[in-house]
Amino acid sequence: MTGSGASDCRRPATARSLVTGVRAAHRALRRRAQLAFALPPVLAACGALRPEYRSSQQASRPSREAALADLARRRRVCSASFVLLRAGEVGQPNFISGCDLAAPPQPVIYQAASLTKPVVAYLALQLVLAGRLDLDAPVAQYLFQGTLHFRHPLKRGDQDAKDVVPAALLKRIRVGSLLNHTSGLPNWSAGSLSLQFEPESRWNYSGEGYVLLQAVLEAVTAQPLGDLVRAQIFLPLGMQDSSLTRPRQADGRLAKGNTWFGLRHESSFAYPLAAASVYTTAPDYARFMSALLADDRVLALTLAQPVDVDAKLGLQWGQGWGTQGGDAGSKLWQWGNNGGFRAFAAVEVGSGSGFVILTNHDRGMPLAAALAGSVLPGEPRAFEFSMVR
Repeated sequence: MTGSGASDCRRPATARSLVTGVRAAHRALRRRAQLAFALPPVLAACGALRPEYRSSQQASRPSREAALADLARRRRVCSASFVLLRAGEVGQPNFISGCDLAAPPQPVIYQAASLTKPVVAYLALQLVLAGRLDLDAPVAQYLFQGTLHFRHPLKRGDQDAKDVVPAALLKRIRVGSLLNHTSGLPNWSAGSLSLQFEPESRWNYSGEGYVLLQAVLEAVTAQPLGDLVRAQIFLPLGMQDSSLTRPRQADGRLAKGNTWFGLRHESSFAYPLAAASVYTTAPDYARFMSALLADDRVLALTLAQPVDVDAKLGLQWGQGWGTQGGDAGSKLWQWGNNGGFRAFAAVEVGSGSGFVILTNHDRGMPLAAALAGSVLPGEPRAFEFSMVR
C-alpha cells in the first residue's frame, strides 16, 4: 500500500504539475464541448454490470435517453436525473423515468448519500490552502478534549446514545487519513468508536472518519457544518437547491426512495452528516464538479499521493475522491448508497468529460454504469468494485 504518514499531501508538486499540464488541452476542448452535447457517444456499460447494458451503436441524445429509460423500466426506477460535463462545462439536465413520469418543471432533489464526502473534502482542502487546517496534524490538535460519537448517525435524534472519543485515540489519527479512508476507523459503529487497525496501514471505507472530519471542521471554523458548506460552497457556486439537511420548503420536489423490493423508503436527515446527508439536484452537483476541475490548487491536493484501494482494478483513493488511472487520464469517482437511493459521479481530469446521476431506487446503479460507459474515456472499473452496487 502506498499510504504512509507522508503519502497524502506533503508532496503535491507532482499532482500540481499534472493538473497544470492538462489545462491547455482542457481549455481547447471547451468550445467543442457545446457541440459534443448534441452528439453524445456510445451507450455502453462497464465492469460487473456489463452484459445487459452494452450497446455498439452510435447514439443521438434522444436515443441515449430512450435506452436509459428502457433500462430504468426494467430496473423499476421511476426517477433518475443526470447531467454531463464536457471539457469541464456543465450540460443540460436530463430526466429519466421507468414509470413514464413526465419531466418535472424544476430539477428533482434527491438524497445523494456519499456524494456528500467530496463536498466536505473540498471544504477541508480550501481550509488547508488558507492555512487553517494541516492534513499532517493529529486530529487531537483540533479536538484536544476529545469529541462526542453518536452511535446512530444516520438516524440521529436529540436523545441518541453517544460516547466520548478520547484525545488519546485522536492523537493517533492524522487529519489527512480521514479524507482518504485510512484512519483505521470502521465504516459505522453502533458501539463505542475505536480503531479497527493501525492508522494508515491500509484502506478501509469509513463514514465514521468523515463524521470525525466534520467535528474537526466545526472546531476550526466555530461554525456548524451545514452553515459552513452553504456559505463556502453552495451559495458561491449557485447550488441553490442543495443542503445538508432535508429542505423544508421543497417537499414537492423531493424524490421518495424505493427499496430493492419496491417498497417506499422513508428517511430524512434533520442534522448535517458529512458522510451522507447532502440533498441536491444533478445540475447543482455538476456545478460543484465543474468548480473542482477549475480549481488547480484543490485539484492538485485531491490527486496527491493516492492510496491503493484495489490494485487488481487499478483503483485508488485521493483526498475525497476515488481515483483510477494516472497522468491526464486520471478519473475521479464516488458512489452514493442511502436506503432507497443510488447516485454516482465521475469525471476524467484531463478531458473534463464526466457526469453525475441521481436515482430514487436501490436498483439504480446500473443506470450509472451505462452512462459511465458512454461518457468516460477508457474503461471505468469502479463498477467492478464490491462496494458499488
